Amino acid sequence: MQQAANLIKSRENILIMTHKNPDGDAIGSVLGLAHGLESLGKKVECFSKDTIPKIFDFLPNVSKIKNQTIYEKYELVILLDCAFFDRTGIENIKEITSSFSDILIIDHHPKDKTGCDYYKKCIFIIDPKASSTAVLIYELLKKTGIKITKDIANCLLTGIFTDTGGFQHDNTDSKSLKAAAEFMKKGSRVDKITKNIFSNKSMAAIKLWGIALSRIKTDPETGMAVSYVSKKDIEDFGAKEEDLSGLVNVINTISDAKFSLLLTESGNNKIKGSLRSENYKGIDVSKIARSLGGGGHKLASGFEFDGDLQNNIAKISEIILKSNQDINYGL
Repeated sequence: MQQAANLIKSRENILIMTHKNPDGDAIGSVLGLAHGLESLGKKVECFSKDTIPKIFDFLPNVSKIKNQTIYEKYELVILLDCAFFDRTGIENIKEITSSFSDILIIDHHPKDKTGCDYYKKCIFIIDPKASSTAVLIYELLKKTGIKITKDIANCLLTGIFTDTGGFQHDNTDSKSLKAAAEFMKKGSRVDKITKNIFSNKSMAAIKLWGIALSRIKTDPETGMAVSYVSKKDIEDFGAKEEDLSGLVNVINTISDAKFSLLLTESGNNKIKGSLRSENYKGIDVSKIARSLGGGGHKLASGFEFDGDLQNNIAKISEIILKSNQDINYGL
């Protein structure tokens, strides 16, 4: 933390990046850090390859996150909520990262790779025990001597709130609650975050959820609950992929489900898989995600697969079966 704080203080032109398909923790962490660094007089730009979901429009200066940038012009690049630049979705990774003079990586996901060419010039803050990247940003801002404002509080509380499932998951720890308490003292409101993220769904989103919930299948032997949403479903209801946020958690609430899987067919010939479980259920879904080229936490992971949904369900099923020979994870 101290090395990172010293590096930040010594650099003026800073780029903050996060992973593709950014979630609440990624977005809240990027914006919270950006607000903090700007209070020091730093010139800060924020990058996400994918568009920010509209449910996060309530966050202060969310439009600051752009999907285009000139990577070579920055003195310091900070990567948040992932430990590897290939997860950002940018092309020519090796060429681009070689132009970075200083790199700071902050993440709370376990590293599933041994390293990359750019690792030798990185400073790392990686803590898999942290509930969220937003908690780590909060600690870094304090170490840097940055005052927590209401805008910073709103952003970072959103990150903690979303990655703990509204303080319901077992990663909700004392550090998260203490940080949340300070953010609320600064004027951030949990009810506002809840309304915007969980309780502000369009008619199209509700109908899309309805069709997905009606398709749920469970395997009584393995305890898997699975459903899917096709590209056609999304188009027929006039919905967006972001409208599916939170659905996999609802599927995971089925009483006899050990873990849940939601498959989504996106418009760029990709299948996205979201996996969820709970600690007491004894399933490590990150193992499944890694077998499909993804990653994440033991209880919340994801993957992306090339192809259309109809022709790849059997292939996904086979890979999941091989990754867990002791349990029959059939789709």
